[in-house]
Amino acid sequence: MPRYLILQVLGSSDILVDSESGTKKLEACYTLADVQAAQQWNDEDFIHQLERVDFPLIRQVWQEQKNQAELYWGIILTNQVDWMQHQDESGEGWNDIVTSDGYWWRNILENWCQQQGINYYPIFLNVGADIPKGAADWDGMAKQIDPLLNGLIQFESSRIVFTPPAGQTIPVDQILVQHSSGTPALSSALYLWGIEQKLAKREIEFIYISRQDSISYFHSGTHWQWRLKVPQIRQLLAIQDFAGANELLADHPDQTLRETCQYLDRAVSFNLAQLNLGLTPQDEVIERISIALWSEQAFRDRGQWMHWYLRVAGAFELAIACLIIQRGSGNYRWNKEKGKTFLEYTDPNTGNTDKFNRNIGIKKRVTDLLSHGSTSKYKVDKIQSNPDWDKFKEFYCDNQWQLDAQTQNSFIYLRNDLYHALLGDSIDKILDAQKEACGSVNHPDHPSEVAVQQLRYIIELAGLSSQVQQRVQAYECKVNDIKICL
Repeated sequence: MPRYLILQVLGSSDILVDSESGTKKLEACYTLADVQAAQQWNDEDFIHQLERVDFPLIRQVWQEQKNQAELYWGIILTNQVDWMQHQDESGEGWNDIVTSDGYWWRNILENWCQQQGINYYPIFLNVGADIPKGAADWDGMAKQIDPLLNGLIQFESSRIVFTPPAGQTIPVDQILVQHSSGTPALSSALYLWGIEQKLAKREIEFIYISRQDSISYFHSGTHWQWRLKVPQIRQLLAIQDFAGANELLADHPDQTLRETCQYLDRAVSFNLAQLNLGLTPQDEVIERISIALWSEQAFRDRGQWMHWYLRVAGAFELAIACLIIQRGSGNYRWNKEKGKTFLEYTDPNTGNTDKFNRNIGIKKRVTDLLSHGSTSKYKVDKIQSNPDWDKFKEFYCDNQWQLDAQTQNSFIYLRNDLYHALLGDSIDKILDAQKEACGSVNHPDHPSEVAVQQLRYIIELAGLSSQVQQRVQAYECKVNDIKICL
């Protein structure tokens, strides 16, 4: 039989004497001495007449669960004496606040549990003078409940170990948090503690007992569990950490949501093969350009400049190749062989095909082939000199990418260092400093924004703007679909 530890606060709603609220037996107590005397009288009267006493919430859960598991009760007993002694309250404070504490019923509860056969372990919660509103203080109870329970309950891999203040160590299989008794602040703090353990994938379930119909509702806390996860998931989506978001979504009941997040994780990593999109080589290239344009902003915002540069530089190379196809009179096309996509050239005179010569570096493709229309072997319809094209060439090839007041390079200057030596610090300090100077990475003068606008120019020149924008929007819609469903 499994072992369950039931945690709850002993509140005034769970104490009955002669079918009336137990607080009536602590009336007219306006000093600590009054309360202590009343407790002593109650102990003397009721420990020997337990038939007059009932703890209905404990009884109900006990009767429902005693045949399902071996039960252990950790009952939190509040004690606000220290807090009260530091207040300016009149005697009414003792009568209204202190007498509501479960601490004054500890002896009667112990004897009643023994009579019922309940394994009972008191957990004393002393409310200190530093808690502004005592057991009614929301922040104060949240701060006190964590160290109190974390000192008594240890989670050891798949085991849960309960070590009560007085008693031997007890291994249990599951914790049930009964959160329908105690002050709203304290019962909520207990519930929140349980939710935090649930988020850590520990064996925690919840019980709520309706005062209207006295039905015990057993639940997993899923609703609030997801409400607590949502802000973190949204942050991960904002930085396009879809793998991290998918980890938090691992036990989400909506499988479609998890599949969408997994899809985005593969897409942002350019892992198109596993997406099984059935794309032609041309469409796959456009998809990769689109992903680069969709994802670069997240790397920009985080200042991960090496990753940002490699994405944008790769998109430039693909877009320039698409521009060559567009101006190549049908002699160039994308092809795929053994999983690798490459640009293929067909000689219009001989009909022979070959892979676009890698000896024509990316710079020469712009300065020679596209600007002049030919190299020793390849030909295209050249781009006539115009201000936009000349500005692009200066930015991309001619040391006119203004990184800061002292540094000007071509965009492709850093390519080899970043690709082959992984020298991310080559641009980190400069672009971070430019962010401070411009106020934002999206400022028109920030080098990254200049580069992205030039990329958009090449995409437009290649006649791909509408296709790329459509694909970017499709990815953004998938992210929004997740947000809406959270």
